[in-house]
Amino acid sequence: MIKPKTISTKMKLAGGLLSFVIIAIISLTVMMNQMSKKDSYIINIAGKQRMLSQKMSKEVFFIVHRQGNDFRELNTAVGLFENSLNDLLYGNDAKGIYAPQNEKIQAKLEEVMEYWKPFKQEVEALKNGIESIRLDTEVLTPRIEKLLFLSDAVVQRMVSANLSNVHIDLSGRQRMLSQRMGLYANRYLRMANAQDLVIYADAKALYDKTIKGFLNDPAVQNDPKVYSIVKETNAYWEEYVVFLDRLIEKETQINRHLAYIYEKNIQLLNAMDEAVWLYTDHSEHKNDLFLKFQYIGLLIGLVIILYAFVMTKEVIEHLEGFVQKAKELAQGDVNVVTKHHLNLSSNSEDELQEASTHISQFVQKVNLAMQESEDALKKAENAISQLQQIAEEVEDAIEDMGIDETAKKQFDKNVNATEDIAIQSAENLIHVNKMLQKLKKSLNGMVESAQTNEKKEA
Repeated sequence: MIKPKTISTKMKLAGGLLSFVIIAIISLTVMMNQMSKKDSYIINIAGKQRMLSQKMSKEVFFIVHRQGNDFRELNTAVGLFENSLNDLLYGNDAKGIYAPQNEKIQAKLEEVMEYWKPFKQEVEALKNGIESIRLDTEVLTPRIEKLLFLSDAVVQRMVSANLSNVHIDLSGRQRMLSQRMGLYANRYLRMANAQDLVIYADAKALYDKTIKGFLNDPAVQNDPKVYSIVKETNAYWEEYVVFLDRLIEKETQINRHLAYIYEKNIQLLNAMDEAVWLYTDHSEHKNDLFLKFQYIGLLIGLVIILYAFVMTKEVIEHLEGFVQKAKELAQGDVNVVTKHHLNLSSNSEDELQEASTHISQFVQKVNLAMQESEDALKKAENAISQLQQIAEEVEDAIEDMGIDETAKKQFDKNVNATEDIAIQSAENLIHVNKMLQKLKKSLNGMVESAQTNEKKEA
């Protein structure tokens, strides 16, 4: 692993990692909240499916036993259940419903769909059966009354024809059988009691046997009026039996559909209930996973904070070492510092090492300039001394040569001008040397000021 060497890199690394962790935790929290909302919404829809399954069964029983044709509530429940089941199974982006996120939920919803398809077919078949039977049920009572009227007419004709008491007794029983068939047929249509159907079947068989016996009876055949009413009653009876048998068969089919709905409703409810629990368990598992990620993120954040603390401590230590070296620079001899340089530990940050190198180079240049200035000053002083000596020797030689005063003054003037130039150059060198001394004092002053501030802060 490459360890950062610069202070800026260390700061950027610590800040970047900490910012990343914080952003990740915030993003994870926001995402978890959004997912929790969606999970709650989906669990609510799945839970509502259980209620709809019961509502459909309730509406079916109410419609059957109340003898009504109002399917609005039933149709609404069927449509809502099917749409919600499709949304749960295949997802619906517009409603914010996602498809199953694990195989268990997928398998359970497919199982619910397998129960639902035949369940819906039975509900639709039951509705169709109820719609087809209601018109027949409405005309059942008039048909029963007409059969009673014809059976009573048979009795009256037989009495008028002075037929035997056996004939009159059997024809009178036919009136009772017509009422008996109507009563138990109606009861079966309302209550679906198998015993009522048995009683109806017995009455029907006896009525049919009796009416057929009248048709083949010579005594009845010998009386045209009696035979005519018996023949008319038999014709209506055959039509009436077909109508009533068809009506009972439809009711029997309705009862079969009703029994299927009653049986499969429990399976549909249980399967949907298991799907709801699977959704709940999946949501809780996701929440636990999100919490673990949050804890891991917090732990990483703490590690980064600890790393930043250690890194800051190291930087402070290196800065203190840098300041100490600066103190040595301020308090020590420039020549000594120049020889040994202002070097820090190899573990120090690049900025501090670079600064120490620049300071050492700067001190070397100052020292070199001061040394060169002092050398130049010495050379200037030697030159002035030599010029003065030469000037004195020349003056002695001129006096021995006997040169006039005008030439002698002109020579002295030139020599003085040369001395002035040498003296001015020497003064300039002295001024430069003094400026370098001031620069050195200024550097020392900066170090001392830093030391004073450090002591105040301490």
